[in-house]
Amino acid sequence: MSLTSAIRTATGSLAGTSQQVSLLSRNIAGVGNPDYVRREAVVSTDRFGQMRVETQRQVNLSLFSSSITARSKAEASAVLSSGFDALARIQDLDNYSLSAFSQLQGLRDAVDLAATMPGDNATMNALLEQARTAASTISGSYQDILRLRAEADAQIAGGVERLNSLLSELKGVNDQIVNGTRVGEDMSDAMDSRDTLINRISEEIGVDVLHRANNDVVLVASNGVILFEKQPRTVSFSPTASYGPSTTGNALYVDGIPVSGANASLPLTSGAIAGQLSLRDGALQDQLNQLDEIARGMVELFAETDQTGGGKPPLAGLFTWSGGPTVPASGALTSGIALTLSVNPLVDPAQGGDMSLVRDGAINGDADYLYNTDGSAGFSDRLYAIAEGFSADMSFDMAAGLGASRSLLDYSAASLDWLSEARRSANDTATYQSGLASHFKETLQSATGPNLDQEMSRLLEVERAYQASAKMLATIDELFNVLMQAA
Repeated sequence: MSLTSAIRTATGSLAGTSQQVSLLSRNIAGVGNPDYVRREAVVSTDRFGQMRVETQRQVNLSLFSSSITARSKAEASAVLSSGFDALARIQDLDNYSLSAFSQLQGLRDAVDLAATMPGDNATMNALLEQARTAASTISGSYQDILRLRAEADAQIAGGVERLNSLLSELKGVNDQIVNGTRVGEDMSDAMDSRDTLINRISEEIGVDVLHRANNDVVLVASNGVILFEKQPRTVSFSPTASYGPSTTGNALYVDGIPVSGANASLPLTSGAIAGQLSLRDGALQDQLNQLDEIARGMVELFAETDQTGGGKPPLAGLFTWSGGPTVPASGALTSGIALTLSVNPLVDPAQGGDMSLVRDGAINGDADYLYNTDGSAGFSDRLYAIAEGFSADMSFDMAAGLGASRSLLDYSAASLDWLSEARRSANDTATYQSGLASHFKETLQSATGPNLDQEMSRLLEVERAYQASAKMLATIDELFNVLMQAA
């Protein structure tokens, strides 16, 4: 080997080892950073004998895909778990004392007591107070759930705004990566930034990542709709400021395609936005329907019927609503009845009413609905019949999801059981999905992130190679000096 060739080899080696030291230093600086992917120096020799160092990111596409999928599911599960916890707090998280079931139990007991002492003003007043508490509690719960629906709607709008912003950022970074890759630049840092953006996008909406030539990517939502391909697709949503009993939340659209609501053939299944949609249109609406059916059942249970056999329609008794004194059709969901459920002012002394009419009948002033025809203060048949009605089967709308026939007390218990079981299941799922997401994140970091001990060990090896090249150059320098002196 000539001295010229030796110099070329030694200087090339020094340059190569210098690049490796720089790369290893970057890896060491990235230790503990979950968004940093380890770089590997791939050393080769060209046909002129020069050392070449190529930087490669140690990616694991399978683990990365599993990690963002688990993350999306964890976000959706966390939203649902939080939503069910909020529902439970409305009804008193510890013992459900504010649940419809608890209120109906108290109301039944008050009716039982009044039936044993129908002429006692104190027991009748106690019944009135329990009825007022039950009505206001159910109405208040209904209002709180409507508020939760509005909050979920606002969260969806916020998520869509963040998602569109992230997709816009993704375009800039992705264009930079594609253009840089075409001219052979090291785009490792930009690819780390893109992975971070994809992780954040997956928190809002579940995505799959498709890789193409020049390190280009395509993002596909979990339901198969394209979110990003060269250009970000527009995600649109019109928020609803307030919710009433009959309000239907607006659908979410991706590139003009509905991905939620009745017209969505492929609804979203993961990500925080999907969780909020499921909460708004699923669990919260189901609970509203159940409260409406319980309230309708209360109006029906206490309603008065024509005692003459003339076939007049039932009229509201102790409980009424915005449509009173008409009694809603049995077994048919009356949306919003729980919101306006109240004690009939005709039996409330504070509003000029007479509580004894609950015992006697003819609350609405029609004598055909009179039960206590003798005017006896000890008349208890009407109150006993109401007390027994709590355990008698009545018809319910299947749309509320708790069956078509059972007693009012059993129906309210079933509603509470539904909430308890749904909450337990949601919490268990959230815990599992959170653990799974953490596991995949740690596994991905272990597989693709830098390890301090390994990087330091590799750095020592490169430094020894650097020292060997430097020593070789020193030796060549001495030989040149000898040659110059000989000349």
